[in-house]
Amino acid sequence: MGEAARDETRPGRLGPERGLTACESLLERYGYEPVRETPTELRLRNCPFHPLAAKAPGLVCGMNHAFLGGYLDGLRVSGVRAVLAPRPGECCVRLGPDDGGPGDPTDRDG
Repeated sequence: MGEAARDETRPGRLGPERGLTACESLLERYGYEPVRETPTELRLRNCPFHPLAAKAPGLVCGMNHAFLGGYLDGLRVSGVRAVLAPRPGECCVRLGPDDGGPGDPTDRDG
């Protein structure tokens, strides 16, 4: 999906701020309700799979984490990564700065 969006919009080089702006429309379309907390951090106020997440949070959060990380990779956004950061009533993933520090414990590449 990220590659398709990149091919369609041809955004050029995407750093953190422009990359998150590019992500917002897709995330809105799929029901995540993105909101900027800082210029380089995006929280997702809604999990579109909330009923299932209540029953199988590990499965759904892992799926969201992999989906959003793959979308960032396909879109070729630099300086941003998907991390697990659960908050009650929100999606368990946020998009934020890739500070080069240790990865999320569930991040296979980190």
